[in-house]
Amino acid sequence: MSAPDPHERHATAVLDTAEAGGRVVSGGALRVASYVIGALVTVVSASVVARHLGREGFGGFTTVVSLSTVALVVADFGLATLGVREYVTRSGADRDRLMRVMLGMRLVMMVAGALGMIAFAALAGFDSELWLGTLLAGLGLVIYALPVTYVIPLQASLRLGWVGALDLGRQATQALLQVVLVAAGAGAGLLLGAAVPAAVVTLLLGIVAARGLAPLVPTFDLAAMRRLLRISVTFAAATSIGTLYPYVAQVVTDLSTSDHESGLFALSFRVFAVVVGTAMIAVSSAFPVLAHTAGRDHARFGYAGTRTYQATILLGALAAVGIGAGAPLVISILGGEKFVDATDVLRIHAVAIIGSFAVATGSFLLLAQKRQRILLRLNGVTLAVSLVLTAVAARQWGAVGAAGAMVATEIGLSIAYYAVLRRAGYGLRLERRWVAAVVAALAVAGGVAAGVAALTDGTVGELLQTAAALATFVVAVTALRAVPEEALAPLRARLGRS
Repeated sequence: MSAPDPHERHATAVLDTAEAGGRVVSGGALRVASYVIGALVTVVSASVVARHLGREGFGGFTTVVSLSTVALVVADFGLATLGVREYVTRSGADRDRLMRVMLGMRLVMMVAGALGMIAFAALAGFDSELWLGTLLAGLGLVIYALPVTYVIPLQASLRLGWVGALDLGRQATQALLQVVLVAAGAGAGLLLGAAVPAAVVTLLLGIVAARGLAPLVPTFDLAAMRRLLRISVTFAAATSIGTLYPYVAQVVTDLSTSDHESGLFALSFRVFAVVVGTAMIAVSSAFPVLAHTAGRDHARFGYAGTRTYQATILLGALAAVGIGAGAPLVISILGGEKFVDATDVLRIHAVAIIGSFAVATGSFLLLAQKRQRILLRLNGVTLAVSLVLTAVAARQWGAVGAAGAMVATEIGLSIAYYAVLRRAGYGLRLERRWVAAVVAALAVAGGVAAGVAALTDGTVGELLQTAAALATFVVAVTALRAVPEEALAPLRARLGRS
């Protein structure tokens, strides 16, 4: 009998150990922190670039950035999540072959995305500066195809700190270069070209991090690519619609109500979208464990799924409390007096956040079970309902109505996901006592926020209101024993070491 491959052992053995839960919690926290820091860095650099280019120049710059984002999302085609699921369920030469094919397929699709950007530039009649920026941004996209695929084995082996570091490294490098280029008086073309060195830096980091976990060189086997593409079609459709329908609500709101109401909804929705992004990062951190256990250990999958639900719903509830209580402060910072009417809209969106965090969990659990067809049907129905409900509510009640429609669709979809998962018989269950504890904590936090708001005013009052609500919720869920022990254990261990 041949000796086991040490790389094989290292790549997946951690998923079968008690250490996996701690790695998911601590690594997930690192990824969320990286996401937040990256978002702040990007906002700062965008502000510097906007002031440098002016309104018209920044408009063209943003158009190319948006093209790059669309090309990146389309070229992904569900391969990121699908790749993790397939990586943890395969082994040896079969897994290595998968990674080589996926690297080749990602390169092909990124090249297609870059060519699409160039075609759009030609149709839109870009000037020479934006043409240069489009070419350079497309080149950066192609280079980025490799490191973004190296993330798959890193995530599957729970090296989640590296996953966050790669993304943060790209964002920080690009932002820093743009600030330096602004100081040098560069135009939009070179500013967009910062994507190239940022992709190279990410590639080098990815090679170091992923070495030994998977092949680093692609293969261009067209037959294997077609087979992988067939697997990913339904997968990509299911996940794309799930990501798409909240953004469609923004478009429907814009078409169904006044510019004023649409603007209020847009600002509130922007906050909602950024916060919900943390849910996708947090749950995707647990996805390797969920995918690994779904087909081989139903009891462990049910246990892990339940704990994941509890942790993400609590995280969503904490975010909802912070956004709901801090809505006046958030709107004041982002929009100023012109957007003060968006405060109530954001408070309603805060309720939707809880449903969105539960939706993120349910979708990854269904994907782990390879039930993407059910996911596709549920998301398709939700998209249709969202279109109608948002149009009617926005016409009748403006931005507040549109936000209320989002609450209904997010909560409704989260319940549908949970019902399907419960019927599957994996032992996944949210106990009534736990649900009651979370609801009670939310009610107490809301009451404290209202009391502080009645006694204080101004910016200091808004800060006190937000801090009091968050502290009350944390104390309440801890006192009511609603926080999963698995979420607290890594923190206690770290404090013990300190």
